[in-house]
Amino acid sequence: MIEELEHKIMTKKRFAKAVEALVSQKGFSYIDAMTFIVEERGMDYMNIKKLMSPSIKEKLTAEASKFNLLKVKKKNKLPV
Repeated sequence: MIEELEHKIMTKKRFAKAVEALVSQKGFSYIDAMTFIVEERGMDYMNIKKLMSPSIKEKLTAEASKFNLLKVKKKNKLPV
């Protein structure tokens, strides 16, 4: 999958597809998948923000808050 994208210009759609492929096929976390793609392609980390689709941002935020890497306001939950 990554080899196919190596010679193409990275777009939001291609980036999201590559991230999702690494997460589902290789068991990467979203953070690790994005880091892997950036390092494999020799990209600048500053470009990640431009490449992240809303769905990837949402999944990354959920993952980061799960690992306490992000300050997220805790919402009140009803005991269920």
